[in-house]
Amino acid sequence: MTVTAEQLTLQTSKLELNQIICSSYGYNMTIVDYYVVARMTKASVWLRPIGRIVTGDDGKGDGKAIPDTSVQAPDCNIFRKRIQRYDSIEGISDSIKYFRIWDGRPQYHNTWD
Repeated sequence: MTVTAEQLTLQTSKLELNQIICSSYGYNMTIVDYYVVARMTKASVWLRPIGRIVTGDDGKGDGKAIPDTSVQAPDCNIFRKRIQRYDSIEGISDSIKYFRIWDGRPQYHNTWD
């Protein structure tokens, strides 16, 4: 999968408290995780993991994932990501996942290895 610089960054100027963020990762799988923005400062954002519901599973671990806000991780699982700057774009990412504002559409999810 080819990832563009735009995909690697979450435009932090558009972040809001309680907004749903999604990330995906996996070498030959596409695992989707969801988070809620719990806190923000000028330099950091704190994310609370939330649940996901996978629909349309074909029996091989393939389907579409949507967030499940009824399942929220406890406060001890909230984590901070520093806001990074790439030229004129601000965002958050790490070496494994890229984070983006969830667009409201089910995301492709695959756990078939």
